[in-house]
Amino acid sequence: MNTKGDNDKITAKEKMHKDRFKITIVGVIIYSLALITVMVLSYMGVKAVFRTYDSQVAAEEGSKETADTVSEKVPDKEEAADVSEPEEPKEEPVKDHDVDPDGLMDPETGIVDYSVTKFTPGKRSKNLKWKDTVFSRIENVKDGAKASVNTFDYKRVSVKLPDNNSAEYRVYTNPDTDAVEKITEYAEKGNSVEVYDYYFDDGHINYVDGYKTYVDKPVDISSSDMESRYYFDKDVLVRYIYCSNGKATEYNIADFDTYSKGTADQYDYLESEMINRAYIVYNVAPSVKETELLYGYVVDEFSMPMEDAAITVRSEEDDRLIAETTTDGDGYYKIAVDCNDDETYKITAEKYSLTSVSVYGITARFGSAKYAVEPIYLPYDNNTTQYPVQFSVRDATDPNKPLSGAGIMIRRGLYNRSGEVMQTGSLDNNGTGTVALTSGSYTAEVTKGGYETLFMSVIVRLDHQFAIGFATPDVGEDEYRIVVSWESAPLDLAVKAVSSNRGRIIGPSVDSLGLTSAEPVTIDKAGTDDYRLYVTDFGSITSADTMSYRLTGSNAYADVYNSDGMMGSFHVPVASAGVIWEPFEIRNKTLLPVNSFYYAIEDDDLWKTK
Repeated sequence: MNTKGDNDKITAKEKMHKDRFKITIVGVIIYSLALITVMVLSYMGVKAVFRTYDSQVAAEEGSKETADTVSEKVPDKEEAADVSEPEEPKEEPVKDHDVDPDGLMDPETGIVDYSVTKFTPGKRSKNLKWKDTVFSRIENVKDGAKASVNTFDYKRVSVKLPDNNSAEYRVYTNPDTDAVEKITEYAEKGNSVEVYDYYFDDGHINYVDGYKTYVDKPVDISSSDMESRYYFDKDVLVRYIYCSNGKATEYNIADFDTYSKGTADQYDYLESEMINRAYIVYNVAPSVKETELLYGYVVDEFSMPMEDAAITVRSEEDDRLIAETTTDGDGYYKIAVDCNDDETYKITAEKYSLTSVSVYGITARFGSAKYAVEPIYLPYDNNTTQYPVQFSVRDATDPNKPLSGAGIMIRRGLYNRSGEVMQTGSLDNNGTGTVALTSGSYTAEVTKGGYETLFMSVIVRLDHQFAIGFATPDVGEDEYRIVVSWESAPLDLAVKAVSSNRGRIIGPSVDSLGLTSAEPVTIDKAGTDDYRLYVTDFGSITSADTMSYRLTGSNAYADVYNSDGMMGSFHVPVASAGVIWEPFEIRNKTLLPVNSFYYAIEDDDLWKTK
């Protein structure tokens, strides 16, 4: 049996055990709480680290996605390359390409050889870009009549090429800066022509376009007619576009590393070839002396060639001798005179026992090419027979309307507008009249109120005793009228005036049919636009007889008028096979002789439609 003391001892011991248990439980709880706190804090810390990492990854992926999106939205591959590639150091400006032209053209032969490397490309960089600093500033693709290049100073020169062909350069100089900003090259290649337009920015090549053709004619510079387009920056070809059958293929310096070896080699070749060629042209073309070629034939009154006839060119102002030569066995001659805007010349043919004949009013303005002198018929001194020459003059815009009552004055020589008058008369109600003249060459001046003064060439010989003329009604301001007439009827000719950039194509108001042998073309609102005239043998073209002699033997004239009167008259080149004649161009209100004749033609509506 337990006593009270024993009970007290048990109770104290139990109480001690309970207190220890409580302390243990509290300790466990505190330890657990501490452990949980550490675990929570560790978890939060790790989570924060991963959250930061995820944010960095997301940001990097987002940046990549954004760059890809930008690349897809930019159509220009060069600009897309700039987004993802680091900027390279700036290139130093290229050197000045003005050099002594004597080292580029053989001084003895006058030959320019593009195969000799004189200029090389600049240092490549994928960040180089073409800047439109010249083309859009001087050209106007929407309205060629407003292009400032039309008002630039203009020269036309020719050089020889190693393959016995020649090249013609047309140089456009900005009158405000005296800087050459455009040169057009026409390089002969057999029957065809390679054409290049070079655009220069402060002496450095900026842009080139090129195409092939058979007939020198205006083209749409913004169309696929341009077969090749070259874009340059710091003498590096940064872009090349090739057009074929209306489809364009583009190559860029930014993509150069992705091209096959063949494509890369071709890109290298085009860059080197065009850089070298452009700078040779840039240095040679402005340095070549500008001349106009006068050429023609001398025959007697029976149309027999006159060999060794003396040909002289003199100033009409003071009779100063400018140039001289003699005819060959065919009676043919050619002679070059320096271009000069301030003088008018006369060319005279002389031979023993024959009466000399002069052709007046010849100009050699800057920008002129060739002038086909009307055939000169020399009469014999002892032939004093007078022939009754029949004159007939009609309205050029209405061939059924005679120039009744018009006055007429006769002078000796061709295109003689101010010399001594040897006979006068008038035309009857039918616009006809008769004047007695000996064999020779004369100018008939025909006047009537409401009409521009007509100056007619009158050739009198045994088998030619008539003269047919077409007078044009008065021409208004800012207007040109061209009257193309011919003797050999019926002959189906077509006449068209074509403006720069092929912006306007103007046909005649009267179509030549049957015995009608004149077509007038009126250019209204002409402004400063460039116009070129083409006379085509439409009948021979449609019958595929492009080597026909009908046009060259038609005795065709192209008379040009503005509000001041007759600007000039052109005779079709003789003894030339072909179906297209380009007698002249009107550039910046100046009449410039061209006289190109073509027998190889392309499939173009200009020639195959009226």
